[in-house]
Parts: sequence; structure tokens; C-alpha cells
Amino acid sequence: MNSPYLNRYRNGEYLQYMKDILQLVNLQDVDALALTNPTNELTTIVNRIDSLYQQVQGSSLTQEIIALDTRRDKAITGIRTLVSAYTNHFNEATISAAKALLTTINTYGTDIARKSYQEQTAILDSISKDFETEPELIQAISLLDIATWVAELKNANTEFSAKYIERVGETAASPENNIEELRTEATLIYRKLVLHIEAHTTLSENEAYPTLLNEIDVLAKQYNLVVDNRSKSSTPTTAEV
Repeated sequence: MNSPYLNRYRNGEYLQYMKDILQLVNLQDVDALALTNPTNELTTIVNRIDSLYQQVQGSSLTQEIIALDTRRDKAITGIRTLVSAYTNHFNEATISAAKALLTTINTYGTDIARKSYQEQTAILDSISKDFETEPELIQAISLLDIATWVAELKNANTEFSAKYIERVGETAASPENNIEELRTEATLIYRKLVLHIEAHTTLSENEAYPTLLNEIDVLAKQYNLVVDNRSKSSTPTTAEV
């Protein structure tokens, strides 16, 4: 049976997975299957996660973080596009400068904009420091006249980092509503529910139990595929909404 990558699902994915599980279970006669208690427990905790998730999604800080992340994505993508174009320039000095900058960027990967929030912040900070301290890169930036792009990259990333920390503080101020803590609790209840179903599948002749297990297996496989596909180009994190 496929085990869901619960600790690797983003908050929205995790929430929807649990909602889908509850929908599958509730399509059966829960009372007749003796699954009432674990189902009710999971429903309660999932509703709490849903409420907090909606609150976080609607937070002005969240929207600012999304906007700043888009801004820094555009900055690094723009710089890469510009220097890539300059590698085809007719002037050898320009080509050399462009290659130096592109090589530095590519050292950190070709999919920087798809990295998790925290990883991207660290990468862009390192790139900005390289641009500011490496003599060859400083000269290349001047030659290609892209100092404004470099400044935009640093500023966008700095502002993003500050805003992200602000949101962390906002979340920490309400530990009882922390999504990660609720996810941990929900995962324990979910596993208890699945164990109940597996036990009854062994002890009972009711075909509803193996049917339900098969449906959960298929659902987990589908959600895991999303994570596997994403992992080919980025590192997921549950901190992302």
C-alpha cells in the first residue's frame, strides 16, 4: 500500500489530502464500519487546519510575501536572460563578462526561482555577495551595465527575507494555531484511522474495508506523484503554503 508523503506535502496539499480522505470515508456507512470516533477526531483537527490555512492565505503578510517572491524571481530570471543573450555578443570582452556572470549563477542551479522559500533566499543572498565581492564579476556587471538589475535582485531578496521573518513572528505569536503542530496531530489521528481500517480488513468479511483501503492507496499514489514531479526541479517544504 502506498504511504502518503505527509511530511513533504505543502500545507494546501496536506489539507486537501485530508479532506479527500474524509470524503472517501464518509461515502461509506461510518457507524456500521465502527469508524465513527477516528473519523470525528480527524474531522475536528482538519477543520482547525482549514480555518488557520484560510486565515494565513488571507493574511496581508502572506500576500506581500508572494509579491516579493515574484519580484525576486523576475530579477534573477531577468539577469540570467540578459547575460545569456550577451554570450552571443560580437565583442569578445562582452562575451567573457557574460560567461563569468552566467557561470556564477549556474553554480547555484538552473532552477533557482523554483526552490523553496528558504533555499532561494540563501542562494540569492550568496549570488548577491559574489556580485559585490568578486573583482571579475564587479567588472563584468559594470561592462554589461546591469548594476540596476543586480541592485533590484539584492533589494527584492532582502525585503522578502524581512517579510518572511515577520510572518514567522506572527505565526509564533499564536502557537495554539500553528499549522505545523496541527499537522503533526492530524497525522497521528490519520494513521490511527488507517490502522482501524486495516485491522477490520483482516478481521471482517465486509468488502467496504478493502475497498476503502484501495481508494486510500490510489489517493496517496496520486498525491505522491505531485511531490515526485516537483522534486525533479525543486526542493519542497511544508513551510510553503
